[in-house]
Amino acid sequence: MATITALTRTETGKGANRRLRAEGRIPAILYGGGQDNRILSVEKRQWMKAIETEGGKLRSRPQNMVIDDRTWGRAVLLWEQQLHPVSGDPVHIDFLRFDPNQEVEVEVPIIVNGEEECPGVKIGGVVSLVRREIEVNCRAGDIPDSITISVAELEIGDSIHIEDIELPKGVEVNTDVNFTICAVVGVKTEEQEQAEMEAAEAAAAEAAAAAEAEDTEE
Repeated sequence: MATITALTRTETGKGANRRLRAEGRIPAILYGGGQDNRILSVEKRQWMKAIETEGGKLRSRPQNMVIDDRTWGRAVLLWEQQLHPVSGDPVHIDFLRFDPNQEVEVEVPIIVNGEEECPGVKIGGVVSLVRREIEVNCRAGDIPDSITISVAELEIGDSIHIEDIELPKGVEVNTDVNFTICAVVGVKTEEQEQAEMEAAEAAAAEAAAAAEAEDTEE
């Protein structure tokens, strides 16, 4: 568990937020839990360290937040982090007061195992992870750290869909689409790629010759 030290801020708006970031702080907000929103800021260096040490657990496990140097803290979850489109630095953070019984919608990472035993991989295929995260609904106290799937029995051409996964108790995916999570696909050799390219070039040349012949006849 990380301890996140936050300060209350009274100024809002783009100008105030720019000044905060210039001072090495990130604008933030704390909401939920049936209480008023708190407009905050957190130190960027401390927050980056929390990301490094906690990673995905910031979203799935409660973290301790201390506001305005109070000796007591309360549990919060990372709800959303906005990143700068160029630098990738965090520019705003939304925190949610932790209530284990509150229904939440969060993204949970997918972990793949069994690649060493996978028949499709053994004959030259590769595991293509279509979705690295899936969005689930559950109580805040039941958020899984990750969802693990096994590809140990997959052949080339086989895939795993959301309906194939046994989700933890109390965790649901709200969708009618049986979307693909991962698949085992074949890898083309250089000879196959060269042959396909030559065939495409030959077909294009044939089409061009046929078009030229039609123009001549006309």
